[in-house]
Amino acid sequence: MTKALEIATLYVKLSNKSDFVGIENLMTKATTYSSQTTGVYLGVSDILAMQRVFHAKFTSLKWRVNSVEEMKPGVVLFDYDFMGELPNGEKVEASGLEYVIAYQGKIQHVEIRSKQ
Repeated sequence: MTKALEIATLYVKLSNKSDFVGIENLMTKATTYSSQTTGVYLGVSDILAMQRVFHAKFTSLKWRVNSVEEMKPGVVLFDYDFMGELPNGEKVEASGLEYVIAYQGKIQHVEIRSKQ
């Protein structure tokens, strides 16, 4: 397994645990994040603030990886299904594609796209 694939896979595992300290250790002040749902973020502090708000909306959440592939060196693509439960018991499900770009042992960019 390549270093980029290891980093990207760890990122998903940490996200499923809502382990923000672990996620923080994978990012830098220059890491960027882009999602059609939540917006565009610059830097680990901004990204983690958004993720904390997102995770807090759910009593449980999980990203299930359907497939993962390093498309080219440092660019990892996940096909995923998201499942979450809101405090009122409502189930939220979504599917998408997530690109994780890693460079020099850190995540440089995360991009979430809907499947089309």
